[in-house]
Amino acid sequence: MQLLVGAPREKAFPSQQANRTGGLYSCDITSSNTRCTRVVFDEETDPANESKEDQWMGVTVQSQGPGGSVVTCAHRYEKRLYVNTEQETRDIYGRCYVLSQDLTIKDDTDDGVWSFCAGRPRGHENFGSCQQGVAATFTRDYHYIVFGAPGTYNWKGVVRAELKNNTFYDLGIFDDGPYEVGDENLKDKNLVPVPANSYLGFSLDSGKGIVSQDEMTFVSGAPRANHSGAVVLLKKEKNQKALSLERIFEGEGLASSFGYDVAVVDLNSDGWQDIVVGAPQYFDRSGDIGGAVYIYINQQGKWEGVKPVRLNGTADSMFGLAVENVGDINQDGYPDIAVGAPYDGSGKVYIYHGSESGINTEPAQILDGEKTGTNFFGYSIAGNMDLDKNSYPDIAVGSLSDSVSVFRSRPVISIKKSITVHPDKLDLNKRNSEDPGEIWMDVEACFHYTANPSNLNPRIKINYTFEAEKERKQLNMLSRVLFKDHQSDTFNASTTLNGQNSKKCVTTKLVLQVEFLKEGCGEDNKCHSNLNLQYRFCTREGNEDRFTYLPIEKGMPVLVLKDQKDIALEITVTNNPSDAKNPQKDGEDAYEAKLIATFPDSLTYSAFREMRGYPEKQLTCGANQNGSQAECELGNPFKRNSNVTFYLILSTTKVNVDTTDLDINLRLETTSTQANLTTITASAKVVLELFLSLTGVAKPSQVYFGGNVIGESAMKSEDDIGSLIEYEFRVTNLGRPLKTFGTASLDIQWPKEISNGKWLLYLMKIDSKDLEKVSCQPQNEINSLHLAESHNSRRKREVAEKQITDSKAFSLFSERKYKTLDCNVNARCVDIKCPLKGFDSKASILLRSRLWNSTFVEEYSKMNYLDILVRASISVPAAAKNVKLTNEIAQVRVTVFPAKPVALYTGVPWWIIVVAIFAGILMLALLVFLLWKCGFFKRNKKDHYDATYHKAEIHAQPSDKERLTSDA
Repeated sequence: MQLLVGAPREKAFPSQQANRTGGLYSCDITSSNTRCTRVVFDEETDPANESKEDQWMGVTVQSQGPGGSVVTCAHRYEKRLYVNTEQETRDIYGRCYVLSQDLTIKDDTDDGVWSFCAGRPRGHENFGSCQQGVAATFTRDYHYIVFGAPGTYNWKGVVRAELKNNTFYDLGIFDDGPYEVGDENLKDKNLVPVPANSYLGFSLDSGKGIVSQDEMTFVSGAPRANHSGAVVLLKKEKNQKALSLERIFEGEGLASSFGYDVAVVDLNSDGWQDIVVGAPQYFDRSGDIGGAVYIYINQQGKWEGVKPVRLNGTADSMFGLAVENVGDINQDGYPDIAVGAPYDGSGKVYIYHGSESGINTEPAQILDGEKTGTNFFGYSIAGNMDLDKNSYPDIAVGSLSDSVSVFRSRPVISIKKSITVHPDKLDLNKRNSEDPGEIWMDVEACFHYTANPSNLNPRIKINYTFEAEKERKQLNMLSRVLFKDHQSDTFNASTTLNGQNSKKCVTTKLVLQVEFLKEGCGEDNKCHSNLNLQYRFCTREGNEDRFTYLPIEKGMPVLVLKDQKDIALEITVTNNPSDAKNPQKDGEDAYEAKLIATFPDSLTYSAFREMRGYPEKQLTCGANQNGSQAECELGNPFKRNSNVTFYLILSTTKVNVDTTDLDINLRLETTSTQANLTTITASAKVVLELFLSLTGVAKPSQVYFGGNVIGESAMKSEDDIGSLIEYEFRVTNLGRPLKTFGTASLDIQWPKEISNGKWLLYLMKIDSKDLEKVSCQPQNEINSLHLAESHNSRRKREVAEKQITDSKAFSLFSERKYKTLDCNVNARCVDIKCPLKGFDSKASILLRSRLWNSTFVEEYSKMNYLDILVRASISVPAAAKNVKLTNEIAQVRVTVFPAKPVALYTGVPWWIIVVAIFAGILMLALLVFLLWKCGFFKRNKKDHYDATYHKAEIHAQPSDKERLTSDA
């Protein structure tokens, strides 16, 4: 028996002319010293035409089992043309090899190479980045080999199914495929049912009994489709070589990688295949979840309305990176699955058992990489293979630590036990003759085991323990019984089972002390209890044990559910006499007193808190597996005049928009005598309060209009309309995750036209952030004229420059005029509804629009400015009458200014010019008059003569010669 292991980072063969190429190993796991040897193939390289450097051979390995074929792929294999020239090209086609059972290439066609992308149109928008072999598998009828090529058509991705090999021609099968998404002949990217960058073909599986019992269905993951991932069901088209869409499942979490891995398995053994989907990057706001696996249970081929069961991983664990059908490892008749979480500590693999209902949501086993010293344990899983021939499937677990761990399943032995007690009812009048103070009971325990296969009959020894009144001892109360031969309420022993269905029984005697029975009862040794119950609904403050009663409206408690994760039900139970004047009538000890609470689907049991207990605290509570019912032991006995007050803490995570009421059934039980014990229904009304913050902004908040009027028919591009305005409405959830309440919508009052029907704001397109792809309604209001989109915007400067030559005059005294264009007054609006699909904590809706310039030139050129109001609000479905929104309407204001030449369109009147000239002349005359009166124009003659005198007094200076003579 050989185990095949891919090693995509293995060093290259010397002749491959590369450093690392990857490879395939064969490991002999039957010998005690496990050795792995490299399979020799693909060892030659032609550097002029190809490169195998980092081709990742072994990234996919699939086998048909002993005696069958093997496919392994290198999805990064590179084809080259015109090497070492300026025209050199490199295309990452990827390719696969099909090997025979002896791990050699028997198919002479293309030397065993399967590469359907080679020779097709190149470029990433076609087949140039094909990356065939990221996933590859065989159909279970051995008829087809299926390849995934997620890089095709700008990473839309392609799935292709071909006949396994040429031997089918010998069987008379000639024209059966190949079948391909996008059609083998047409190669039409528009036929691919997912958008660009979806990675269709990233994971693969197939089977009959998915949609039809007769037809093969191909299942492929597209982990980046619509930003959250999708799984696509594909079928063969008759008379065409195409795989077409049958159904698509979409991921619920943004960037969750839903569809990273898929598995087809009949978990409930009903003959219809179920689908398991890994979403390793799923997370929630709390940060407690790091990956998820979705279980879709087939409803006889009908998938409409099927709600998956979600299994959650721990934080940052990448739970769901690998999912695998591992066969029926416990031989209970229901296949099981394994889920890899390689970043959960050193890595873990979780084993989940199938069941009649579909899946057991608690892992039956957890394989831990820490125990094997392996990091990133669980990166890949292979199962449903019996390596040691013991009729139990084994599991191989891969890692990123250059090691593979093989876990061999051991036979499962199911031990059945039964206990009978005789008599089943006690008659206190029948005492034991040997000791009248005691009552004896015979206890018999019987054991047998079953195993698979049926001929497995080992002789096994089992140890067992008899323990009486365990719960009473946990409350530090004395046991009322003893095992006669051991004088204790506990003893250990062992016995041997000789084979399957070999029954072995053991017996013992249980001694009941009579004085215990007399406690709290009347002289007739019959206890007449009077248990009564009262309840009140409460809210719990945070994680503290502080509770607040719900308000009462019209006699009904009202739960206003905000961000609380749980609520509480306060319960008080008393056992007092009903008639104080006749206390012997009832109110005696209530033996085996218990409360059974049954919860609706919207609530699950979380915990309990005991606040008060008289005369002693002895309460214990527990719940069934799914938390739908809790049972509280009040005491044994719950004595006369006792009372207890406690809280049942209930999780509200399943409360949704359809939850209008909470009805909890409460039932008291006791083995004492009480006739009036009936079921009480505790009811409360539910109001879901959503804390949503809605804000809006416009970019820019001020725009301008001007220019010439352009008719609607003359417009070809959005630039012809007017200035660009981009609105962004941000929604922030401050409370519970909105996904719990179904789909909410952002409702926008869009001012499309002014009151006379002329365009106001033209809506070009709507996008979103942090949401799944938004689809707003009505669609015909979005780019209704089908104009070409542009990335330019008209700004103030552009409009003003265009208009400066259109007018030569301006006004100094124009009156400031403004108007507000409002849906409620002078604008015609349309209601745009945008579903917030996938909204959790925050999201944005982006609206790209254009101001209709011609309308403003024609209608508002005399205005100084105008305000345009756009309003938005959040709504939930009308049917959700119990949902209360606390958000207010968001209003965004954009101010529109005309360019100056347009707004101030009139010339200066002539009379203003005449008046201005006359006023100027008067002011000048007044100024001259004032200067004249001040004597500014009169000059003093003496000053004139003084100036002349000083000028004449300039003395002549001696020459240099005269100066020298004088000095001598």
